Amino acid sequence: MLIVLAVSAVFAQQPDAGFTDKIALQESKRFLQKSAFVENQSYTDYDLVYQRMQWQVDPAVKFIRGSVASYFVSKIQQLSSVEFDLRSGMIVDSVLQHKKQVAFTHTNNKLEIQIRPLALNEADSVQVFYRGEPEPEISGFGAFEVNNHAGIPAMWTLSEPYGAMEWWPCKQSLADKIDSIDVIVTTPEIYRTASNGILVAEKKEKGLRTMQWKHRHPIATYLVAIAVTNYAVYSDWLELEDGRKIEILNYVYPENLEQAKTETPVTAEIIALYNRLIGEYPFANEKYGHAQFGWSGGMEHQTMSFMYNFNFDLVAHELAHQWFGDYITCGSWSDIWLNEGFATYLTGFAYENLKNELWYRYKKLNIERVVSQPGGSVFVKDTTNVGTIFSGRLSYSKGAMILHMLRWTLGDEAFFKGLKSYFNDPAVGNGFANTSQFVKHMETAGDTTLAEFFSDWFYGEGFPVYAANFKPAGNGLLSIELSQTQSHPSVSFFEMAVPVRVYSANRTDSADFRLVNTQNEQEFLFEVDFPVAELVIDPDYWVVSKKGQVVGNSGIAAPAEIKIYPNPAFNQLFIALPAGETMVSVKIFSQSGSLLLYETGARQFINVAQLPKGTYIIQVAADKILFEDKFVKL
Repeated sequence: MLIVLAVSAVFAQQPDAGFTDKIALQESKRFLQKSAFVENQSYTDYDLVYQRMQWQVDPAVKFIRGSVASYFVSKIQQLSSVEFDLRSGMIVDSVLQHKKQVAFTHTNNKLEIQIRPLALNEADSVQVFYRGEPEPEISGFGAFEVNNHAGIPAMWTLSEPYGAMEWWPCKQSLADKIDSIDVIVTTPEIYRTASNGILVAEKKEKGLRTMQWKHRHPIATYLVAIAVTNYAVYSDWLELEDGRKIEILNYVYPENLEQAKTETPVTAEIIALYNRLIGEYPFANEKYGHAQFGWSGGMEHQTMSFMYNFNFDLVAHELAHQWFGDYITCGSWSDIWLNEGFATYLTGFAYENLKNELWYRYKKLNIERVVSQPGGSVFVKDTTNVGTIFSGRLSYSKGAMILHMLRWTLGDEAFFKGLKSYFNDPAVGNGFANTSQFVKHMETAGDTTLAEFFSDWFYGEGFPVYAANFKPAGNGLLSIELSQTQSHPSVSFFEMAVPVRVYSANRTDSADFRLVNTQNEQEFLFEVDFPVAELVIDPDYWVVSKKGQVVGNSGIAAPAEIKIYPNPAFNQLFIALPAGETMVSVKIFSQSGSLLLYETGARQFINVAQLPKGTYIIQVAADKILFEDKFVKL
């Protein structure tokens, strides 16, 4: 959904904020309230194939009036009633079938309509006329809101996850997409309406403006949306290799028009990137668009994302949802990572390929966010809690990093092959997916099993904390012993290929190794053609983990002409190097190997006054030599 504080801004100003999409305010108490929504079991009785919404709204007033015509096909013998979700506070004036009124009941947020009995696979339709003031939503992010910008009224909808029923009679389902829709909205003439699909008609009459949007792709109920205000309108374009063009239609607040025109063109670059890495934008024959709204984040309404602003991170995230979240939609809120984790990681693709200088920072921030707490599963166990569904730490950041670790585990070729295969699977395209369907594609692409991986990282909680020891093993070999503890008892051991990098004393030489860690205190031997002075676990942030102690023994004795004094020391240690040598760095470790002090650059003395009394290890790196010894602090 929307979780994304523009990373370009966040990196510089708010490294802990992370994201702002639907999650910007998730810690607020109202987002942690329980929802009583349960998908209607009778929804399997009919297949919803088309809906035509005709609404009258004024953004200065929180009120909606209109009708929704629903066309459906019976999936059982003798279908005699159909049900829709609609908040009981809304007023249903009448229901028509074949232009004749039919009986209905509207209680407990359910609208049940009596129809003439239908045979299996027989089609029919009903039209519901209704009105009312949508109640403040207690289970999501607003559903139907009115506000203003620069003193001008504005209204918008945001129905994820359970809010559609707050403002229109619908089949609120993660099992049946509406095959196509028409959205027809009448407002005072000074306003324009943004919605799904393409604008096919617009007329002004008697001080009113009516706009009709046509969308001819299957769409999940929660992705149907309207936004209304005095929009300024312009388009960016992406030309495809075959000469076709994708319109990027922008509805923005007039006071933001000039700035928006400098920010939205990057959308075309990101579409081109996602096209190459995943597959062609699924709604290319209609449009992609942005509509500015007043909620502090973004929402990926199909073909037209609603946007608070046009920061790179937010643009990339909401656009990514068109592939994962809209075209392929999670089939359960337990699997929301298939929407949010994927969009968060695709945003990473945008950084990696278009703003590479921020790619390292993106990975670091997401992993740091995940490990800020010891537990929590990406699989959502409580889907009645909206704050749990849209956990920025788990559904977004850890979900994204699961994909990142899959990429590290399988390699780029297999990973992108599996991702493209999943996107092109007709069983999930234009429909709903679950995690097991995605896993099968990745297993096939990688010719492996991922049962242990998903048991640990997706269903399990927490992460590993790695520690390492290294030392020369003779004959040019380096011994590395890797151990781990787990942050949460749900996982007994995280099996993972762990990247490490080793350096020479002055970091002029380095080497990378992949430690396939399958047991604790596991030893690995590697050939290294230089003396190793330093080891770093996961320097490029591939694995969700914390780093514990790294203890090294370089095996290099101190030359006689190097002197460190006094020993024992009180406040300062003086270091005397041979002629021609220049100091590179000084490190002081505890006896257990914890790094306590790190100084760089040429110097003759080190201040140790702040160290408690005890015995320490000092490591001095010069241009060509590495010195390591013990000293006593008094």
